[in-house]
Amino acid sequence: MLHSMTAFGRGEAEADGFRFTVEVRSVNHRFCDIQVKLARRYSQFEEEIRKRVASFFSRGRIEVSVTADEALERAEHLAVDRELTKTYVRLLRSLQEELGLGGDIRLEALLTFRDIFTVREDEATRERAWAVLAEALNDAVTASLRMRAEEGAAIAADFSQRLQHLDELVGEIEARAPVVTQEARDRIRERIQVLLGDVPLDEARLAQEAAILADKNDITEELVRLRSHLQQFRDQCQADGPRGRQLEFLLQEIHREINTVGSKANDLAVAQRVIQAKAELERVREQVQNVE
Repeated sequence: MLHSMTAFGRGEAEADGFRFTVEVRSVNHRFCDIQVKLARRYSQFEEEIRKRVASFFSRGRIEVSVTADEALERAEHLAVDRELTKTYVRLLRSLQEELGLGGDIRLEALLTFRDIFTVREDEATRERAWAVLAEALNDAVTASLRMRAEEGAAIAADFSQRLQHLDELVGEIEARAPVVTQEARDRIRERIQVLLGDVPLDEARLAQEAAILADKNDITEELVRLRSHLQQFRDQCQADGPRGRQLEFLLQEIHREINTVGSKANDLAVAQRVIQAKAELERVREQVQNVE
């Protein structure tokens, strides 16, 4: 079944003094592009979040937003990065000497460099926090996948209607094809008769020219391929797994055959059906862009 790339999912989880809210938003994209937004103190979870999300999605621009209502306060404590602090002091003194500045380097000046403070966390606390976050993430992903499936079903239903219309148009062109060939043969006979006047027609030469013209106007092969591509498109819509790329390819092939039919047939009635078919294909193309 088809899945849309547009979806939203939200999950919440709370335990052991932690509470996380995760939102997963996805839109169409040629590849799988995962963006994670979360507080800096939880940056160690980012890679695991990416891996989990990537295991469920094959295409789409996916934004994962993590909000923490409770931080790892109880087991956290501040520490000073002493080497970094010494480096700041050394650089400040070097700058004083270079610029000839007076005064002392006081503690207040160092406090402006926030990165000299680090937060150490207990490993067990991090594991408990991750367990809660992972639960919220799984719920958000599940909700997003459910919406993707629902949207995909709606797209598949729309495809079914449009493919039915395309089938009808191809059937009308098929019915018209023999008439197009005969009319082309009649036209060449009339033109030759006008050019020759009272001179008798060479029936053998006329038959030869008519055969050449009929071959140029024959669209049988294109119609056979059209039928095949339309059926393959239907089959792909019912198959499991991501199908967006396959559908895009088939759509290109269908469009190519429709164009060839219009140019070879050189017939007003066929051209009208070709225009209608192109309009349907354009609507399908817009929808295919959103299929995973």
